[in-house]
Amino acid sequence: MKLIFFTKSLKGMDIPATGREVLGMGLEGLDLAVRPGYCVNPDNVANELPQAMKVWADMGLSVPMVTTPGDFTDPKPPIAETMLAACGAAGIREIKLGYWHYRQPGYWGQVDAIRSALDGFARLAEKHAVRVAVHTHSDAFYGLNASAAMHLVKGFDPRFVGVYIDPGHLSMNGEPIRMAVDIVRDYLCLVAVKAMLHVKKGTSWRHELVPLRDGLVDWAETFRALREAAFDGPVTFHSEYENVSLDDLRRLTRDDVAYVRGILSSL
Repeated sequence: MKLIFFTKSLKGMDIPATGREVLGMGLEGLDLAVRPGYCVNPDNVANELPQAMKVWADMGLSVPMVTTPGDFTDPKPPIAETMLAACGAAGIREIKLGYWHYRQPGYWGQVDAIRSALDGFARLAEKHAVRVAVHTHSDAFYGLNASAAMHLVKGFDPRFVGVYIDPGHLSMNGEPIRMAVDIVRDYLCLVAVKAMLHVKKGTSWRHELVPLRDGLVDWAETFRALREAAFDGPVTFHSEYENVSLDDLRRLTRDDVAYVRGILSSL
C-alpha cells in the first residue's frame, strides 16, 4: 500500500509548495485534487500536469490518483476526455469521479442513468489506460456504501471502473468493514483514511471529522481486512479538518500518519 495525501486542504499553493507540504507530513505521494483554484485544475490540466509531475518526481513523490471536481459525472463534455487523457499520459492510473445526488423518487431509474454515464467513462478509461472510481460517500449519494456502489459498477470491467471505499463514511452509512471489502473485492482500487463522529449541533445532527484515534473506524480491523484481500493500492489521508490552521493541519496529519504506520507495522 502507498500512503498518500489528498491535496484538497492545500488549495491556492503552487506546485513546489504542494509537494513540500506532502513531504513534511510524512507521506509518499499525492491524491491530487484537480479542481478550480488548485495548482493543477480542469482549465490547465493538459499543460500543467506534466510539469507538476516532473517537479514532484524530483522530490521523490508519486501521484497514483487524481480527484476530480464534485460535478465530474458526465463523460460527454470535452473536459472528461481531456482529464482522462492527461492522467493517462502522465501515468496516473486512478481517477475519482464526482457525485450523483439522490433525488426522490426514482432510485433505480437514476441508477440506470448513472450506469450509462459510467459506460461512457469506461470507454474513455480503456482508451487512455486509466480507471475511474466511485467513492462511498455517506448520506444521500448514489454509491453511499459498498452495496450501493455495486449497484453502479457491477458488470463493468474492473480494469476500467472501480470502487473507492471510505471507512470513515462507511462508519456512518455502511457495512462492517470486512463485509464492505468483501462486497467490492473485485472492484476495490482506492481507500480513504478519515474518521468521523455523528454529533448534534443545536437541533440537527451532522458528521464531524475527528483524528483517527478518536473516530468510529477500527483501523486495525480495516487494514487486516485490506491485507487479507491482497489490496495494494493507494491509501489516501483526507485530513479534511475544519477551521484549523496550516500548522494544526500538519500536526493532525502527522499524528494520523504515525498512528496508521504503527498499525501497519503491527499486522
